[in-house]
Amino acid sequence: MKKITAMKLALGMGVGLGLCVCQPANAANWFNIQTISLPEWGSGQFIGFLQPLYTDIAASPVVVSGYPHAPANGQTAHFNQVAPTFDSSSQLYMQRARFFIRGSIGGNSDISYYVGAEAGQNGYDYSFGRYAPRIIDANMVFSHYIPGVRLEIGNIRAPGPEGAMEGFMDFNFLDAFGSGLQQLMQPTFYNNGMRYSQAPGGGGPNGGYTVPGGDVSGNNGFRYPGIQAEDWFMVAPKVEVAYGAMLADYGRLLDSGTSNGPIVAGRLQASYLLGSEQGRFFRNDLTGFIWAQAAHPEIGVMPGQLSPSSSNMTRDGFGMTYRKGYMERGGLDVKAEYFEGSGNIAAPAVFNQAPGMAAAPQLYDEVVYAGSNNTANGYDVSAGYFLTKRIEAVLRYDYYDRLPNNAAAERMFKDTSLALEYHVTPLTRVVVDYIDRSITIPNPGAVGPAGSLALTQASAIVNSIGNQMDVWAVYAF
Repeated sequence: MKKITAMKLALGMGVGLGLCVCQPANAANWFNIQTISLPEWGSGQFIGFLQPLYTDIAASPVVVSGYPHAPANGQTAHFNQVAPTFDSSSQLYMQRARFFIRGSIGGNSDISYYVGAEAGQNGYDYSFGRYAPRIIDANMVFSHYIPGVRLEIGNIRAPGPEGAMEGFMDFNFLDAFGSGLQQLMQPTFYNNGMRYSQAPGGGGPNGGYTVPGGDVSGNNGFRYPGIQAEDWFMVAPKVEVAYGAMLADYGRLLDSGTSNGPIVAGRLQASYLLGSEQGRFFRNDLTGFIWAQAAHPEIGVMPGQLSPSSSNMTRDGFGMTYRKGYMERGGLDVKAEYFEGSGNIAAPAVFNQAPGMAAAPQLYDEVVYAGSNNTANGYDVSAGYFLTKRIEAVLRYDYYDRLPNNAAAERMFKDTSLALEYHVTPLTRVVVDYIDRSITIPNPGAVGPAGSLALTQASAIVNSIGNQMDVWAVYAF
């Protein structure tokens, strides 16, 4: 699928549907769930959830055989430590504590608002090396003022892949995003007022820039400050079509140093409703979707370096979901999606900075491959099955191919996850999961000759990755 075609399809069809005068549906979708307040919430309802998490990773320090003084020798890689502080491989912590108020303005059901704050140990609340609770949701939605269009203004969850749009109020595997969504779709942002050096060996259009950890902001939880046109319609007795088209600032809310030009995004989806019930949160349906995003962020580089300081950045994909029988024995939840991107492909830091590593900044700094010829792609598939009304088994596979255009820098990430979930209520659950993780180097000869320091060290790093076990819960109130 060509990126420009995906963008035109998602936005063009979305605008076309927005101009139709159709009867809005009563059935639900992510646009509805995340933007429209329930009548019983009145002028304001306090809601939230807590997500404690225990993570244990089978971590092994890197051993570079034959090179005792190699920079990576004896170090533990970030992928074997608990983010975002990367100082331990086993930890019990509060990953998310989210509190929000939702309601309608002045009793007018056509004006919904949503204000939420989050505290916890995660990439959203950890920024520029410091932790602080942050506003995560802040928006208003104006419905029925323009036929076929609801306007959302504020900090908006960008229309994108299913994994990025999911909330805690529906089927999901919430503890961690797969490697692809984590690295490609949930970018960290950097202080774009600084100048950065080319990564060693990174000259030319495929080159990357090293961004020190102190200049890296956190991620934005897939949310951008801007405006979105959205709506959903029943186009047949059991067929719903929904769209969203967003124009926003590519950056993080309240982090002015990360503001980096506009981003446009769109998603179009069609759902076939299974059964007569059109529930809001846990409806039964078969849904197909397509989405695309585009931006043009800049990166300040040292004078005289060859690579461009800005590039076209695109992200797009498509997928499907099937959901039937939530908290019913035999209930099934299936999801499959493909995604790809170009420009601003990030390779997160591999290690904390350590003595003897000063000459290898690409090992402890994030490397941003800015050029639009730099690409990545991936997919994820998952299936959840209710063994009983309360016990659900979930199997998921994630694949991510980072920088296939750059033989020396390309890495493939593959995760196979198995979980058992005990659902106390529709919104509260306890989960145990186990993740088999691997990283491969597809082109070892491009890294270095057999037995060389470069290849031996790179192989030792990827081979040190350990499997992960989590025990976590979501308590909603």
